[in-house]
Amino acid sequence: MKLFRILCGATIGAISATVLSWGGLYLFGMIRGSGSLFDTNPDAANRFFALWFALALLASIVGGLKASRC
Repeated sequence: MKLFRILCGATIGAISATVLSWGGLYLFGMIRGSGSLFDTNPDAANRFFALWFALALLASIVGGLKASRC
């Protein structure tokens, strides 16, 4: 049962990081207007996906640790 709690915490952390990353990208696109950020600057796509991966990894670890201590 404890493993299930840890997996749920890690999953919730990864989902929240994904919502935060993609929500921020969507809002940036709404404010910016013309064209996609990835079309105008291809290097931005690499940075975004690296940041998204790092944020999801960190949120998963924190979520799992927090769930294991409850």
